[in-house]
Amino acid sequence: MTNTCYSAVIFDLDGTLIDSEPVFQAVAKLAAEDFDQCFTDELYIDLIGLPGIEVEKGILNAFGQNFPLDAFRQRFAAYWEEHVEAHGIEVKPGVFELIERLDDLAVPYAVATSTPHERAVKSLQLASLGDRFEFLIGGDEIDNGKPAPDIFLRAATLIAAEATHCIAVEDSKVGVRAAAAASMYTIMVPDLKLPDAQTRDLASEIQPSMAAAMERILSLLSN
Repeated sequence: MTNTCYSAVIFDLDGTLIDSEPVFQAVAKLAAEDFDQCFTDELYIDLIGLPGIEVEKGILNAFGQNFPLDAFRQRFAAYWEEHVEAHGIEVKPGVFELIERLDDLAVPYAVATSTPHERAVKSLQLASLGDRFEFLIGGDEIDNGKPAPDIFLRAATLIAAEATHCIAVEDSKVGVRAAAAASMYTIMVPDLKLPDAQTRDLASEIQPSMAAAMERILSLLSN
């Protein structure tokens, strides 16, 4: 049990609010194949939640320092645009209901994502969430990305909330580390990868779905 009064919620984006990780994974494989490389599931999972510069380091470590990263980035972006324009982006079950409840309760909320701001905004628009999130901090707007706490602390400042009074919702190990380092009550809703022992220790709690997390969030906000 916690005696802290919680008054705001900060969400990760990909894999938490929207079901975009399978899209990114498929697109990464297509782009890598164009350069005769195999973007394995294991590599993708290792990179989930990391800021862009760390993702690029991981790709170079896997494919070699001479891998044409700029060309890969362009090909990845083209495949992503093609897919989402044709199919859109699915929202995680329970997200719309949770946002409506937060609005009804006048609880401030924000997005803190490693995804660059412009792409994150477009993802929200494609998922029909574009008009629901006024406050968003992208990975290209801070110096130290996840697992550093900076992006969560910036998001809390943006919505005029004390970090220790915020509930953070994350799906990845890297994100949980960042939110916990920001001293937020951290709810993990695993997406592609189940939490390891370290992540279980760091998370305040782990919920199987956003619908289940919604009940806990509303309960914490009502204390």
